[in-house]
Amino acid sequence: MNIVCIAAAEWHGMWARAQQLMVRLAVQGHNILYVDPPITYIAPLKNPILWKRRWREKKGLQTMEPVEYENGSSDGRLHRESGQIYLFKPPLFLPFHGMKRTINRKNQEIFARKLVEALDELNWSKPLLWTYLPGTCDFINASESIKWSSVIYDCVDDHGAFTGLHDPQAMQEMENELARNAHVVFASARALQEKMEKVRRDVHLVPNGADVEHFRRPHQDTIQMPLSPQKPPLDLPQNNKGLIGFVGGLGDWIDIELLAKVARYRRDYDLVIIGPVETDIRPLQGLENVYLLGRKPYQELPAYVQRFQVCLSPFKLNELTRSVNPVKIYEYLAAGCAVVSTALPEVVPFEPTIAVGRNHLEFLRHIDAALEQDSPEKRAERVALAEEHAWESRLNQMWQAIEKTL
Repeated sequence: MNIVCIAAAEWHGMWARAQQLMVRLAVQGHNILYVDPPITYIAPLKNPILWKRRWREKKGLQTMEPVEYENGSSDGRLHRESGQIYLFKPPLFLPFHGMKRTINRKNQEIFARKLVEALDELNWSKPLLWTYLPGTCDFINASESIKWSSVIYDCVDDHGAFTGLHDPQAMQEMENELARNAHVVFASARALQEKMEKVRRDVHLVPNGADVEHFRRPHQDTIQMPLSPQKPPLDLPQNNKGLIGFVGGLGDWIDIELLAKVARYRRDYDLVIIGPVETDIRPLQGLENVYLLGRKPYQELPAYVQRFQVCLSPFKLNELTRSVNPVKIYEYLAAGCAVVSTALPEVVPFEPTIAVGRNHLEFLRHIDAALEQDSPEKRAERVALAEEHAWESRLNQMWQAIEKTL
């Protein structure tokens, strides 16, 4: 099939659910048009770096290079996808589209015209629409000339709970309309499923997963080794201390003060943070054992994660994170790493394989225990748990529901 995916994360950004699913659909022979999320004309006020990069980028349709992908087979060999992936950069949006429905409609009308041109260029007819953004409820109305074979809404965030320039009520109204008009609705967390079930009863719960082969491959034949035998990345600390790690964006949903406490509490270890900085990190500044390495390409992440003695999931506990199902915990487990997390509802069921700290002191004590009690047997147990939550099985579950609508 031809699939248009309107994503909430950039294709070249931090890899998450949308990219993982679309790559696997391409492996199965489907063609993918991946649409990066839009930015507005006032984006520099929030993220000047994003603005500069997106302003210079070519808008419209791009053909992606073939993607190498581990297909989950036992031989661990790389296989190239048989479908083609295209990338679409949408036009700049007018600001406040998350607050005013009239502005969102205008933006979606402009976006729809540009996307219709891209689909004409590709000569696609009756594509499937797979969306992650509530505002696309107006895109569906604006793209009436496109005869969608099916409309899929994959709900992975509580959009109304984000901070920023949006009206929670307006966002909820748009999301409800999208859910009502979609042929299939998925939810990545129980809280999201319960929220969407207020609109329709047939919401499918499909949690996030792991690219198991990707994160375990460098040492899958030497799982009893505490570290990958490959040489460490050059920007990791070279002072022979142990490593405690976090992979993910530093947004206002991350407990920065907790990370600072970890660094101060375990000065005999280095705290390595991989991901973009999008919030105030002053509590971390000036701490000599904190290393902010920035965003790393997805293909390079296992080389870092496999060298962490403990991996952290330090989310704040609030309305937004109540519905978060962190991809990172599955990836940590796939690498065989010990994981310490705050008490997210979606993580608590993984106790005791994942240590859950219900306050800062308990979180720190779990780090101590993980450092002292790790073993080859526990690493193998974590990888086995990750295998139960592989993206391949998630996609199979989703596609079974989708096929009934085609």
